[in-house]
Amino acid sequence: MSAKPRIERAALEVFAAHGVDGATTKLIAARAEVSEGAIYRHWKSKDELAIGLFMAAHKRLSDLIETEAGAVHGVAAKAAALVKAYCTAADEDWTLFSFHLLQLHHFLPYYQDDGRDPVTLVETIIKHAMLKMELPPGDPRVVAAMAIGVITQTAQNRAYGRLGEDALSAHAPLMTAAVLAVLKAR
Repeated sequence: MSAKPRIERAALEVFAAHGVDGATTKLIAARAEVSEGAIYRHWKSKDELAIGLFMAAHKRLSDLIETEAGAVHGVAAKAAALVKAYCTAADEDWTLFSFHLLQLHHFLPYYQDDGRDPVTLVETIIKHAMLKMELPPGDPRVVAAMAIGVITQTAQNRAYGRLGEDALSAHAPLMTAAVLAVLKAR
């Protein structure tokens, strides 16, 4: 494995253990078994590295939501697709997914809104379902926040060690039922 992927993996592990603010390039370099200078050959700063990792996870999750939800029709199928997208991202790379999940508040100010972020995509799905009268009327922003919250709270509890080491997808059927209940509630 070349230096750049080793540095990215090491950075994720250090960020997970110490948080972005508590991480240092010295810790990252030691974990990656490279010099600190090797980090600066690829990134201007630790923060640029962290932002890049966050945005890669953000884009991956957005792509999964678009792909999964775009391939199905109907509210129940869209709810399952939303859960599947989050579970796929989590199960592919739990360290990256949990870094993204636990650092949202830190990095969202850097996000350039293009309408392709996970929340806006879910809001759009819900808005279209409401316009087709497949869902009761309501504020799509609130309903999306509640639906996504079902998934992210479950993932957060896994990140905090409250659910053991199960893959997030092990909880997909219950999360899907809960998301569907949120979507239909009024």
